[in-house]
Amino acid sequence: MPTLSSLFPFSRLAALRRAPFWAQAAVACALLAGVGVAALDDYGMTYDSIYHRRTAVDVVNYALGVSEEPPGNHMHDSYYGMAFQMPLLLLERALGLQDSRHIYLTRHLLTHLFFIAGGFACAMLAYRMIGSRWIALLAMLMFMLHPRLYVHSFINGKDIPFAIMLVIALYLTHRAFRKDTFGAFLLCGIGVGLAINLRVFGLMLLPMILAMRALDLWQASGRAERKHILASAGIFAAAAIAIVYIIHPYYWENPLRFVDGARMLSQHPTIVENLFMGEIHLSDSVPWNYIPVWFAITSPPLTMLLGVVGCAVVCWQGVSRPLAALRTREIRFGVLLLGCFPLPVVVVIALQSNLYHGWRHMHFLWGPFCLLAAIGLHRIANIRIGGGIWDIGARLPRRVRGGSVRLHMARRTLAYSVVGAGLITTITAMAALHPYEYLYFNALTDTKTPGAPGNRYEMDYWRVAHSHLMEYLVARYPDDTLRVRAGKKNSRLLSQSDRNRVFIVRGRDQDADFYFDLRLHYWRDTPDPPAFHSIRAYGSDIAIILAPNSDAYLGHYRAKYDDVAANGTLLARTGFDIYAYDGAIYYINADCPPLDPSHVDFWIFLRVTPDNLADLPANRREHGYENRDFKFSSRVDFFDGKCVIERELPGYAIERIHTGRLVSGEGQLWRADINLAARAAAQAVYDSIAAGDYGPPVVQADFDVYLRGNDLAYLKKPCDAGDADAQFFLHIFPVDPADLPAVWRDLRFFNLDFQFADHGAYIGDNCVAERELPPYPIDRIRTGQFVSGEGRLWGVEFPVAR
Repeated sequence: MPTLSSLFPFSRLAALRRAPFWAQAAVACALLAGVGVAALDDYGMTYDSIYHRRTAVDVVNYALGVSEEPPGNHMHDSYYGMAFQMPLLLLERALGLQDSRHIYLTRHLLTHLFFIAGGFACAMLAYRMIGSRWIALLAMLMFMLHPRLYVHSFINGKDIPFAIMLVIALYLTHRAFRKDTFGAFLLCGIGVGLAINLRVFGLMLLPMILAMRALDLWQASGRAERKHILASAGIFAAAAIAIVYIIHPYYWENPLRFVDGARMLSQHPTIVENLFMGEIHLSDSVPWNYIPVWFAITSPPLTMLLGVVGCAVVCWQGVSRPLAALRTREIRFGVLLLGCFPLPVVVVIALQSNLYHGWRHMHFLWGPFCLLAAIGLHRIANIRIGGGIWDIGARLPRRVRGGSVRLHMARRTLAYSVVGAGLITTITAMAALHPYEYLYFNALTDTKTPGAPGNRYEMDYWRVAHSHLMEYLVARYPDDTLRVRAGKKNSRLLSQSDRNRVFIVRGRDQDADFYFDLRLHYWRDTPDPPAFHSIRAYGSDIAIILAPNSDAYLGHYRAKYDDVAANGTLLARTGFDIYAYDGAIYYINADCPPLDPSHVDFWIFLRVTPDNLADLPANRREHGYENRDFKFSSRVDFFDGKCVIERELPGYAIERIHTGRLVSGEGQLWRADINLAARAAAQAVYDSIAAGDYGPPVVQADFDVYLRGNDLAYLKKPCDAGDADAQFFLHIFPVDPADLPAVWRDLRFFNLDFQFADHGAYIGDNCVAERELPPYPIDRIRTGQFVSGEGRLWGVEFPVAR
C-alpha cells in the first residue's frame, strides 16, 4: 500500500528549500523559460526586426572584410551597438538557418532566454543586497512579469537586451565590490562595456562606479590598499572602454566616432507623431511628463508602490546618515540604483530628447526600479510596529518563535502575500490580453470605457498584430492566392507554403484583395470603412483588414467623396481638388489613375502656418510652419476611378497652407498656396457681388472686374484648375502723377501685381480675388494675367470715374 510520503515527496521539496539560492532561482527561471518556449509562436514581430538583422549583417560583413562600406543604410544605423545582434546572426549562420520563420522565431527565443538570464541576475542581486530568498524571488517575478516587457522580451531585440545587460552589469558591480579582486572588476568592466555598446545610456554606470571606488580610496588605511583600489579601478575602466570599441567595428577606423554616436543616439533623428493624453505631439517636442506618465500607467501598481517606498528608504538613509552612506557599501549601492532609475528620466527631460513609442526606449528603468522595490518590500516586511497583529510573533510559544529570535512571521507573511496577490492580478491581466500583453494599461487609465485607451494613447505602434492578420487570412483561405497590401515582413513568420501564396502589393492598389491598416486613432477624425476583420483590445481596434473591392469599402469612400465635394470648403484646384472639411484637409480627384509603380512612394508635401507662431512646437518655430508631409500611397483610397486622401489639420488657427506633389528627381509636379485669411475675404466679396452690392462689372474679360469705392474685385465663373495660377498684373494710373511714390514716378503708374493665392480663393466653382486701391484720385486701371517669359494671357484697361 503506497504511503503518504511516496505519493507526495515532501523530502524533495525540503531538499530544494535547503539548496543554494542560485539553484532555487535557476529552477524558477527554468519554469518561466518553459512557459516562454510554449508561448513563442503566439507573438508576432515588429517592423523593426528586419532592420535590426539587416544592420547586423552589414556590421558582420564589415568586420569580416566582406564589405568595405560602413554598416547601416542610414547614418544613425551605423552607431547602434551590435553586442547582442551580432551573436544572434553568427549563431543563425552556424545553425544554417535559411527559412525566415525559423530565423525570426530563433531570434525571438534567444532574446527571451536572455531576458530570463536577466531575471536570474536580478534575483541574485536582490539576494546579495537583502539576504532574503523570498524577497529576491519576488523581485525577480516583479521584474519578469511586467506585461509590456514580457512580450517585448520576444520581439524587441534592441531595447530589451540593454535593459537586461544593465541588470547584469549592476550584479557584476555588486559582486566586484563584494569580492574586491582584479578578476571581479575586470568582469564588471566587461559587463559595463557591453551595456555602453548596446545603448549610450550605459555610460552613466562608468562615472558612478568610479565614484564609488573613489570613496573606497578615501577610506583606505594603507598604501598597499590604495594601490590595489587604483589598479582595480584602472582595470575596470580599461576593460569597459576596450569592450565598447572591440565589438563595434564602426569605431575601428576612427575611435572619435563614438562621440558622434553618443550625440546621434541621444537626439535620434527620426521624427514621428505621438498620441499622448489625447493630443498629438511630435517626438522631438513631447511634454516633460511623457516618460513619467507612460511609466505610471503601464506598470503593475503594487510594484510601483514598493518602488516608491524603496526610493524613499534609500533617500532617507542618505539624508539621515550621510557619513554612514559614504562609508557603507550597501547604502552606496542603493544610491547607485537611484542613479539608474530617476536620473535618466531627469536627463531626457532636461535634454528634451526625441521620444516616441511609449517608454520602450526607457525599458531599462524597470530593472533598477524592481531592485528598489525589493528594498521597499524588505523594509515593510521588517518594520517594527507595536501592538495588534504586528506583535503576534512575540505572543507565540518560544518553540514556535525559534528561541529568542523574533521572526515577526505574521507581518512578513502578510507582506509577501500581498505582493503575491499583486503578481497574480498582473498574471490574470496578462492572460486576458494574451497575446497582446504589450498593450497593458493599469487602473490609472480608463480601461472600462470601450475605446478610451486607444483614443488617448498609442496602441500597436509597432504593427505586431499585423503578423496575426496575415495568419488569419491564410487560415481563412487555405487554397487561394492572396494579393495583400501590407509590409513583406508581416509574412515572415508564415510557413514557406503559405508565403508562396501571398503576393505583397505596393501602395493602396485597387487590385489588392486585402490590405492591413494600423489603427492609430489620431490619424483620422472620421470613421473608417467597415473592417473585414479586426483585432481589438480595451474596446479599440488595434489592427484591421480592409477589403478594397468590397461593397462596404467602396460605399464608404463614395459617401465620403460625395460628402466632401458637397459640404467641404474648396481651397484650391490643382492636380487634386483640395477641400477643408471637419478639421481635416481632403484631396479628391474624379479621374484618378492607378498608381504608377515607379512613383508609388511620391510625397504630398503639406506645410501649415499658424496665425500665431507660438502655437507651433518649439522646434518648428524657426521654420515658421508645421510639416505634415505624407506618402501618397499611405493615405490614398481608390474607388470607381476616383480617389480621396484625408489628412488631419492641427487644432490651432491657421493662416496659410502650402501643399503639392513631390517626386524624387522631378521636383514639384503641382502645388497650391492657400491663404485662409484671403479666402475669408474672398468669400465676403463673392457674397457682396451676388447680392448686387458691387453692381455690374466695369469690364468683362477672362475675369470679370468689379469696382466699388477703393475695392477692386475679380470673378471668374466657372473657374477651372489652373485658371488662377498665372500672376496678375495691376497698374494704377493716378490723376496727379505727384501722388505716386517716388520709385514709381518714372513709370507713371503704381504697380500692385499679385499672386491669386495671396488675395483670392476658390469659392465653389468660382475664382474670386480682391485688391484695395490707393486712396488718391485714379485716372485709369490696367490689369490682367501674365506668365513670366511668355507674355500676357489677357489684359484690359479702363477709366475710373471720380
